[in-house]
Amino acid sequence: MHLKKFILYIFMALCAFSLLLFVIPGGKMSPGNRNTAKDLKSYMKSHHINGVMLVTGKDGKPVVIENNETTNKEKIVKANQLFPTASLQKIMTGTGIYQLQQKKKLNWNTPLSKYFPQVPGSSDITIRELMNHTSGLINNARPSAPLKNQQEQIAYMLDHMQYDHLHTWDYQDVDYELLAAIISRESNLTYNNYIQNQFAKPLHLNQIKDFSEVNKKEIPQPLNENVSWHTVTVTTSSDFGAGNLFISPNDYWKFVYNEVLKDPKMINQFSQQTKGQEVDYFGGVYFKGNIIRAEGSIPGYNSCFVADYKTKQMIMLFSNNIDYLTLKRTSDYILHHYYGEL
Repeated sequence: MHLKKFILYIFMALCAFSLLLFVIPGGKMSPGNRNTAKDLKSYMKSHHINGVMLVTGKDGKPVVIENNETTNKEKIVKANQLFPTASLQKIMTGTGIYQLQQKKKLNWNTPLSKYFPQVPGSSDITIRELMNHTSGLINNARPSAPLKNQQEQIAYMLDHMQYDHLHTWDYQDVDYELLAAIISRESNLTYNNYIQNQFAKPLHLNQIKDFSEVNKKEIPQPLNENVSWHTVTVTTSSDFGAGNLFISPNDYWKFVYNEVLKDPKMINQFSQQTKGQEVDYFGGVYFKGNIIRAEGSIPGYNSCFVADYKTKQMIMLFSNNIDYLTLKRTSDYILHHYYGEL
């Protein structure tokens, strides 16, 4: 009799525990949940992230979450202050290429040789391969001083390029540097003017500038004292189309929300181009189910965003005191905790 009661108690305890697993939220949380801002603030604080997070609020407007790990006003990240885009700029370049494709000025199979026949292997490299980093082109060189303009940027890029013939996944900024140059060729504008005409003016992005227009005091200074302004300008000047722009977090939100998340046709095309690829990446973003994501990193500055293009729920991070590994862990945490993706 006692044994039967004991077994019954064990069975009831297991049932209660199983019920708790369903009731207690341990997995996916909605980015639009009213506790999200509080949760993200706690995450930033516990991981000592100096910066801002933006999360979807009412009518697609971002709710800004701040966490300061310093009292130095020059090093506090603000949502309405310029910040290096780094690789987050690639989706801007990818969107520009998509616009040209829609106007039938090029297509995914257009060879690079149409624009730059002097590039080794250019007749075997397509726009598609530039967009998904399978071109086989490599360029990790940095100039000793900041490049002054688009002409110098393109010349430096072409002079330091190598071709490995492999056409396998290799994340290289040079792919998007070439795409930026192609945008300029096809539009008869400088790349920066194209960005201004197509995105900045229509969306009222008032805080977006080329590196050459940015004063050191306009951006939050990195907490890492070893990162100099010279390093920042050399890096951004040579990341033409892939990090030469500075933009405020608020304005970057406006761009992604309005030009990317509100264009399901573009997202669908980009997603289709990832089919059968080694890495699900195209046009500046990674794909996983309904999720798109990207990370941006230069010395002293790291940023990312994760968004569900079906629900238009999005979370962004901009920080000036973490390294790339911390950025990647934070991006993965957002992906798993708020979007239920492993």
